Parts: sequence; C-alpha cells; structure tokens
Amino acid sequence: MAIESTSTTTTVNRSTGPTSAGLLLGRIPLGLFFMLAGIHKLYDGMDKFVTANLPDAMKFLPENLARNYLNALPFIEITVGALVVFGLVTRVASAIMAFLLLSFIVGKTHLQGTPGAPFHYNLVYLGLALTIMLCGPGWISADGVLFRPRRRVVVSDDVERRVGP
Repeated sequence: MAIESTSTTTTVNRSTGPTSAGLLLGRIPLGLFFMLAGIHKLYDGMDKFVTANLPDAMKFLPENLARNYLNALPFIEITVGALVVFGLVTRVASAIMAFLLLSFIVGKTHLQGTPGAPFHYNLVYLGLALTIMLCGPGWISADGVLFRPRRRVVVSDDVERRVGP
C-alpha cells in the first residue's frame, strides 16, 4: 500500500542574522565610496572632470557618447551609492556599480595601482559589488523589509493562513 501525501513543503532561503550584518557592513562603505566619489566630482566642477577624462573615454566611445557618459557619471554614482547604502533595489544597483567599475578598470586605470600594491583597489570594489549583487542585501535593508517572504502556517489540512514575519 502506498501512502499518499497532499501536503507540500516550501523552502525559503533567507539570510541569517550574521550574514545580513556582514552584507550590511559591505554595503555601507561601498555605497558611501560611490556617493562621495560622485559628490567630489560635482564639487570640483563638472567641466574640469569631463575635460580631464574625455581623452581616455574617447578611446572606447565616440566623443558625444563619451561626453554624455562623463556628464552623467557623478549623478549615477550618487544614486547607486545611496541605493546600495539603504538596500533598495540592491541587486540592480550593485550590477550597475560592477559595470561602472569595469568601465573604470578598462578605460582609465588598466589595473595599474599605486606602487607597492599587489593589485588595483578597483578589483576589491568590483568583488564586493559582485558579492552584493549575487547574495542580495540581506534582511537588514529596505529590500529585506519590503520584499521579505512571509511565513505560512498550516492551520488545518485544507486551510493556510498568512502570518507576519
């Protein structure tokens, strides 16, 4: 005789407390770094920033596209930095950060770090951005609060009821 079961089990992956705290401690400095870099570019003057970096950008992009990219860069840095710090649409913001870091590495630094350093610091930022993109923000974030899956409690065999976190 076979025993039939009508109940199903759903496994929900949620970050543990220490994992979420670690992701928070990674998100905050990375987001602040991007925010401060964007603010610094605006504070020093956009024209100065664009003229200093336009020759490097024009190696890979036409002049109009390179100029538009450089003009938008500080605002994008500030926006994605704030999103990562608060943990809102974190995976998308981290993916944009990773793309920006790759463009910095390819277009400007070519992995030539400071003398005596084993590798360029942008690789560390790239690894952190990719980690946050792949692992998510953890539950200590706006995403974790807004989009956290709710637990289901089985009251009887036929009725399920949603309860809070």
